[in-house]
Amino acid sequence: MFFRKKANASDVGKIIVGDVTQVAAEGYDRLRDNILFLNADGNKKVIQVESSVASEGKTTTVCNLAVSLGLTGKKVVVVDLDFRRPKVHREFNLDKDEGIAEYILSGKDLSKIVKKSEYENVDVVTRGAEIHNSSFVFISEKFKALINALKEKYDYVLLDCPPVLLVSDYIHISKVSDGVLFIVAHARTTKGQVLEAVKELKKNGANVLGAVFTMYDKKKSKYYRSGGTYTTSASRYYKKNETTENSSEN
Repeated sequence: MFFRKKANASDVGKIIVGDVTQVAAEGYDRLRDNILFLNADGNKKVIQVESSVASEGKTTTVCNLAVSLGLTGKKVVVVDLDFRRPKVHREFNLDKDEGIAEYILSGKDLSKIVKKSEYENVDVVTRGAEIHNSSFVFISEKFKALINALKEKYDYVLLDCPPVLLVSDYIHISKVSDGVLFIVAHARTTKGQVLEAVKELKKNGANVLGAVFTMYDKKKSKYYRSGGTYTTSASRYYKKNETTENSSEN
């Protein structure tokens, strides 16, 4: 099996070949099996992964899900669509250069922007150069062509997207995705934030497939209340020197 590494608080949930905590590994296995079940008809290949706010374990979940699916023989590509805080390249130890920006804005060939990861059957498309107007990218025909081309080549296209309540990119991305996997962080996201984000997704026609509960901590569980203090402000989302997110599944 994968992810069998004794992890400490700084690396729980990260992509590490070896021996991750039993609970985290089983959580990703369970998520993978649910995704395979939901896609039994083959019509849910492009999965948009969203959260309400920042630092809910979204990128970590996307990358670990990709590796888990890859180990079942499925061909998977992870596409980094969080243009303001691209992190997928860091999780896979890849260069961020030569990505979506170069494909959309410079006419770079698709074969030149797909990067091979060190994990079986898992490829990555990074952001590339900085993109100031994300809406311009997501409403373009070239973006639609990119997703359609990846959909033809891979069994699963996993889209790591920016938080719903902080950036409106989800409106355009949902037009090319087959469904949304919604991330909710324990003791971090309030009930109000979750309800508002899901309402926005559904209002714009997104097909919410289900939710993933991340960062569960028994020590914090008794303090978790809807509307509590465990929130993430929009200002933190745009900080340049953000810390790397960590998450564990339960």
